[in-house]
Amino acid sequence: RREFLGDLGGAAAWPLVARAQSKATPPAGVTKQDDFAGKLDSVLQQAEQLGAPVAAIQRAVAISRQPTFSKKDVFAVFDISQPSANKRFYLLDFTSGQVTAHFAAHGRTNGPQARATKFKGFQRDLDMVPLGPLKSIPASAEVTSHYRTIVDRYDKTVYRNMIVGVLEGMAPYNRYINHTPPYKWVIHPNWYTTAGYRAKNNGMLGRSLGCITVDPAENNKIIARLQGALIYVTVGDAPIEQYL
Repeated sequence: RREFLGDLGGAAAWPLVARAQSKATPPAGVTKQDDFAGKLDSVLQQAEQLGAPVAAIQRAVAISRQPTFSKKDVFAVFDISQPSANKRFYLLDFTSGQVTAHFAAHGRTNGPQARATKFKGFQRDLDMVPLGPLKSIPASAEVTSHYRTIVDRYDKTVYRNMIVGVLEGMAPYNRYINHTPPYKWVIHPNWYTTAGYRAKNNGMLGRSLGCITVDPAENNKIIARLQGALIYVTVGDAPIEQYL
């Protein structure tokens, strides 16, 4: 959910650490251009087979290569036009050459639990997930503490040592999330995305307060892999511009 942090008093500052890199060695997390291009067709085919919006993924490919993303060998596309019972959060890993699909919940002010129906005006409604390119960065201990332990309210499974990523807007239309203290948008686990919740609710997920929420059983692996990478939130293959 969108996290309210009343004690922060403002947006946190995140230092940028410059590291010297040998010209002969690409930065960590960056595949060589020929390796990336060689895997692209296979990755796109896998994504299409999993039901991902291919045109949106192709847009995300170009965005993910921008210098602002420190990790360029992986990105995610989150298609919030799909029903919540679908695995609609797609992680595309160009190091492994694999695409995986995951359950994910999003903001609550765009339709019923089963399927989102409203997207336009997301910049004015702080309970809606921001569309477009986001970057996940490590969260402070204060933010993480809210989600350190998640308990499934149905089957009582306990998930410990959970991690969280803070989301930053990377386009002019979604940078508002970077400047709305004391609120922060995060990617995090919670009880309404668990297997127990899905089993009791016809496979559907609950809703966050504007953040991206993933299954705690997969949370740490997803968030650790995506730190510094692009997360592209899309409404199917439609251009984001039509929702501005």
